[in-house]
Amino acid sequence: MPERQNNISLNPDHALCSRIDSPQKNQAQMSEYLPNPVGKMQSEIQLAGFHYIVCMKTRPTNADCKLSLENVEYSFENISEQKNDTLHAEFQRWASSCVLRDLIESFSIFLMELYREALKIKPSRRYSTTLEKFERMGIEDQLDVISADFQIDPRWAVRLAGYNKARNSLAHRQGIVGARDVTDGNELVIRWLVAKFELIEGQAQSVVINSPMKGLVQAQHIEGAPARVEINDKEKRIPVGSAIHFSPADILEVCQTLQLATAAYGLILEPDVKPQR
Repeated sequence: MPERQNNISLNPDHALCSRIDSPQKNQAQMSEYLPNPVGKMQSEIQLAGFHYIVCMKTRPTNADCKLSLENVEYSFENISEQKNDTLHAEFQRWASSCVLRDLIESFSIFLMELYREALKIKPSRRYSTTLEKFERMGIEDQLDVISADFQIDPRWAVRLAGYNKARNSLAHRQGIVGARDVTDGNELVIRWLVAKFELIEGQAQSVVINSPMKGLVQAQHIEGAPARVEINDKEKRIPVGSAIHFSPADILEVCQTLQLATAAYGLILEPDVKPQR
């Protein structure tokens, strides 16, 4: 896609993180400017994406096996014998694992904070569980509870179900999928959304969004030919015994997907608004 063609962004109405402008504000006023769960999670995603981009721009070599720090030299001789391409590939794998773990753990915290906030601002609603029980649940069960209590599109729970399994595999089995990690038969399935762009000849200067997510995604036409934007589901299937591996594009698409998921789930805090699909 030409860089000048389109700019895709989340609806700014749901990017609800503000800054504190003045130290003279009293505590009540300041609380209005603190990040709510949605804004906090969006910031965590931005930071995780930034960390990954920085890692991708770094090309470690075996010359990096030594470091002098406070008059002490640290040396890792085995690293000095490795090929640079091997080291770079291993560094990429490590970076993707770290980013995924950070994202998944942050999203679990986001769900707990979101449910806590919902209970606070909507006490008259009927809830299927207590906050204490909700906080002890795994992500999959938390997603099911929120979907049931707030009529969130069930496709979100399906898309996100594999993320906690992936986190467990990365944290406890060095990314090798085990029997307890599977979500479909003998495979761990991880799903995310990806944007597809197509130029439209002979039409007015506009952007057509063809997706159930169009309520949360905005596309602004900048210049050049008009375009059609489709946001489609994508998945990776990893059989038991195989290693979890993501390309750089996969990781950044997962970041974008979690931005959309955060906006979708964050709508449960909106008054009298049915969450978007």
